[in-house]
Amino acid sequence: MKRLIAAALSLTLLATAVSPAMAAPYGAGGRDDHHGHKDHHDDRRDPPRRGHKLARDHRGEHVRDYRHHGLHAPARGQEWRKVDGRYVLIAVATGVIADVVLARR
Repeated sequence: MKRLIAAALSLTLLATAVSPAMAAPYGAGGRDDHHGHKDHHDDRRDPPRRGHKLARDHRGEHVRDYRHHGLHAPARGQEWRKVDGRYVLIAVATGVIADVVLARR
């Protein structure tokens, strides 16, 4: 019986310790866009960063001659884009940023 009471008390204490973290609004630790997603690069004031998603309407111009710009060959399913004075390597299907290089020209 003592074990049952101890287990119930432990679960109660654990639940009260976890509940404030769960009650925090989504995105309390970071910047959200207007849809509540954290990983999209919709704020054009912030530079694109590796691991974030680049919004479809902010993908800039496609860079075909990447070697001319000193860039490495993109892997299958990736392409270089020029966005806000930077070369951004993105996954075509998802828009996830794999690399960011400052444009020299």
